[in-house]
Amino acid sequence: MGLMSPTIGRLQALERLYMQGYQDEVVDLTLRKLLERQVQKDATQLAELRADLVRFEERYSMTSADFFARYQAGQAGDDMDAFEWNVTYKMYSHLAEAVDALRLQLRE
Repeated sequence: MGLMSPTIGRLQALERLYMQGYQDEVVDLTLRKLLERQVQKDATQLAELRADLVRFEERYSMTSADFFARYQAGQAGDDMDAFEWNVTYKMYSHLAEAVDALRLQLRE
């Protein structure tokens, strides 16, 4: 078993407590605020990544999704722009998924 971060250990301990019926309004509000703060921070980064993607899309007259499909198929070249666009698109996609997951938790 690999090393577990202290944060994961703390969250798991809290999860065990809550599964046993523990409730605390301060903990609930604190967790909600942490999620809200993370969503705000990530949304700012998403906007920056999206601006980078738009620059590539305008320069090459194609959507990032189309570029990514071509890149994955080996049809987009291997220059520095292609590499950067690929990495930026992956970062954007992964971060967007994370933000969606956090927002879903905030709706519950």
